[in-house]
Amino acid sequence: MAAAGIPSSWEELPEDLLGQVLRRLPSLADRVRLRAVCRPWRSGAAARRHPLLPPPLPWFALHDGSLVDHHGAPVRCGPILRQGVHFCYLAVDNLAFLVHHDGGCSLMNPLSGLALPLPKLGPAVRRAIDSSTVYGRSWIREGHVKVKILSSPVGPTPDSLVATIITEGYSVAVAPGKDHDVTSISLRPLDGLTRISDIAFFHGDLYALTDKEGLHIMKLDVCGLNPNFSQAFHPSIADDPKQQQIYFCDDPNQPQIFDARDMPPGCVVLRYLAESDGRLLMVRRWMSFPPIARLGDHDRTWRFEVFEANLATIPGQWVKMESLGGQALFLGLQCSKSVLASQFAGAVREDCIYFMHRTFDQPYRQSNLGNPMDPLADSGVYNMRNGEITPLLPESVMAELQRKRQFLTWFFPADE
Repeated sequence: MAAAGIPSSWEELPEDLLGQVLRRLPSLADRVRLRAVCRPWRSGAAARRHPLLPPPLPWFALHDGSLVDHHGAPVRCGPILRQGVHFCYLAVDNLAFLVHHDGGCSLMNPLSGLALPLPKLGPAVRRAIDSSTVYGRSWIREGHVKVKILSSPVGPTPDSLVATIITEGYSVAVAPGKDHDVTSISLRPLDGLTRISDIAFFHGDLYALTDKEGLHIMKLDVCGLNPNFSQAFHPSIADDPKQQQIYFCDDPNQPQIFDARDMPPGCVVLRYLAESDGRLLMVRRWMSFPPIARLGDHDRTWRFEVFEANLATIPGQWVKMESLGGQALFLGLQCSKSVLASQFAGAVREDCIYFMHRTFDQPYRQSNLGNPMDPLADSGVYNMRNGEITPLLPESVMAELQRKRQFLTWFFPADE
């Protein structure tokens, strides 16, 4: 007979002990397996009973709509892309942003299968395309570059705001999730010539980063059920005309950013916006490329620079950072996110940038590559403290993902 107070079977493990085990499992798949052992474990290990659990490690979203965990194992969930219904999708945090064949848009939780229509966004994109002299109606389905969502802390709701960069970065569309009686925005927010590199919601407003490193703000009033838009972006940090997208170390007409002895012959610079621990960051990603290679085929990341937006001055300015203050950045074309590294029980390194291969500015074009190159060729972990780049994943996991021959982006599952 079991002594008093001592569990007589594994089923009787105390809830606090199950919580200790869960806190040491950074993988959502492992937590699901633990909860599947028996009914008492499933009840005792429910996420709502342990609100201080660290967020699970990110998964990888593949171009065909499937998800795999950080071990390279497929995740069982409802199909994101359904033949004849969805044209394409982008990964947005823990959701899939779907573009339908008729140009309509919606958000979907791949784990639950629940979908949220975005009735205002499709028409906003259509208006932006109709006002363009370059892009035709086919871009209503193909023109989405990046999507950001402003929602409540518990997740996207019908009152969420959704912003998307379209027409290769020359327009932005903003719309509420529910069919409110408000006008959605589709506009060329800047001078019609400057390209938008990234967008981010920060302190309730929408910010746009240009390829000249200018920062522009759209003030949003999201109080109540009828959000109001200011109808325009306003400059917050001025463009720097000296900034380029492509640099050559032997070009006398370009500023020498680095010592020519350290700089590759040719460099491509990508720029990202990310909110991190209450700060708005700009990340420069420096990639080398062989002069005779097609852009994207053999790019290799060799350096990152991180800057914080100082918005207390007028105009604002970028201030270079030497560390992430204990945070880690997961950087991607479709989805970027900052996390507190110490929450992940050693599975995520602080002051590091986790990055994956980039090929094109338009994810949908990857399906036309035929036999694509190694999808993880330019991936790794950049340490801001010493500038070293180490492999993104163990060799066995890398090999498993490389066999899929698809380009990947981050997906952050929610432990519900």
